[in-house]
Amino acid sequence: MAKVSKQKQAEIRCSIIENAVELFSSQGFDGTTMKQIAREVGIGDATIYKYFASKDKLIFAYYGLKAEESVQEFLAEDELEDYTLQEKIQLLIDIYLGQLLPDREFVNDSLKMIMKSPSVLFDDVAPIRKEFVGVIQDLLIEAENTGEIVRSPFTSSIAKLANDYILAVLLYWIKDDSDEFSNTTQMVDMSLSLIIEILKTGIISKITDLASFFIKAHLFRFMGSGFLNKIVSARSF
Repeated sequence: MAKVSKQKQAEIRCSIIENAVELFSSQGFDGTTMKQIAREVGIGDATIYKYFASKDKLIFAYYGLKAEESVQEFLAEDELEDYTLQEKIQLLIDIYLGQLLPDREFVNDSLKMIMKSPSVLFDDVAPIRKEFVGVIQDLLIEAENTGEIVRSPFTSSIAKLANDYILAVLLYWIKDDSDEFSNTTQMVDMSLSLIIEILKTGIISKITDLASFFIKAHLFRFMGSGFLNKIVSARSF
C-alpha cells in the first residue's frame, strides 16, 4: 500500500473536519457516527481513527484549524506593520469571527458542550484555550520594542490572558443578535482600548513590583524575628 504524503494527510484531515461539521449541524452530535463521517470523506471506517480518536477530538480540531487559518490570513494582511497594537488585535478577532461565521450554529452548539465538560481545563481542549497565544505574544513584544507599550516581565502571561479575552469575545459574539454584530464590535473596541491604555502605563509591572516589595519586606522581618526558625522547629516534632 502506497504511503500517504504529508500534504495528502493534511487534506484528508481538513476534509474530515469539514464533513464532520456538516453532519453535526444537520444530524446533531449524538446522531452522527465516525463511520458516517468516514463514508462522506471517502476513507475506510478504520482509517478515520488514524486521524481522530473520537468525535470530541474532531470538535477541538475544528477550532484549531480555524485558528490556524485565521493566523495565516492575519499575517498575510497588507501593511500590517503600520497598524497599532489595538488595530492588530481587533483585526485578528474580526478574521477569526469571520472564519467561524459560516458555521455559527455549529459553533454555538459545540461551545455549549465544551463549556459543560470538565475537560475544558485540560490539554485536550488546547485549541480552545491556546489558540492565539504565540501570535499575540509576538505582537506584544513588537509593541514593546517600538515603545508603543511599556516593557513587562509578564508578556507571556499577558498573551495567555489576551487569548482568554478572545475566547470571551467569542462567547459574547455567539449570543449577539444585533445588526451585523454591532454590539460585539462596540464591546471589543471599548474593552481593547482600556486594555491597551493599561499596557501603556505599565501599571501591571508596578503592581507586581509593589507586591514583590511587600513579600520580601515581610519575609526579611519574619527571618529577623525568628519566625521561620519556629516553623522549622515545629515541623521537626
